[in-house]
Amino acid sequence: MNKLLCASALALAPLAFSQVAAADPMVLPLTAGNMLAQTHSHAIILTITGTYRSLSGTLTYDLDAKTCHVETVFDVKSLQLPNALVRSQVMSQGFLDPDEYPQTRFVGDCQDNGTTLVGNLTLRGQTHPFSMAITYQSSNGKVTGMHTEGTLNRYDWGLNGLSMTVGQNIRVTNDISFNGQPPVPSAS
Repeated sequence: MNKLLCASALALAPLAFSQVAAADPMVLPLTAGNMLAQTHSHAIILTITGTYRSLSGTLTYDLDAKTCHVETVFDVKSLQLPNALVRSQVMSQGFLDPDEYPQTRFVGDCQDNGTTLVGNLTLRGQTHPFSMAITYQSSNGKVTGMHTEGTLNRYDWGLNGLSMTVGQNIRVTNDISFNGQPPVPSAS
């Protein structure tokens, strides 16, 4: 009888382990290769988009449970902008000031059944709550990426310079690829 129970337990062990392993969250190291992090601000009559070329962090997610945790650090000097004039203004002491504040950081978790990313954004040395809406990108019925989008009031983080040329709100978007392909910006 004991031999039959042992044999049954051994036969079922791989099945039980695979079910446990399938439920484990996935951990995705974040880099500029799989995460497109952008800022979009209105300057006089046009929108200026900046793209971070250096970032690092992790995204821990479970699509079935609709949970996630993200920790990301952005290198402020790596923010690519449309031209040298815009770059010099954005990197000035009155705005991003990367010499004094070299990194921007976001830490947050999925909430609201996986539809909102809620956390804290540290920008210019100030940390405040920041939330972003989440949408998922799919191909052939499989989730291939995640898009997050939120809007911040720049004055809340001490971005007081350029008040005559840059609007009050800055839209932040992040596109994260789950399939190893370069991230595709959402059509928003």
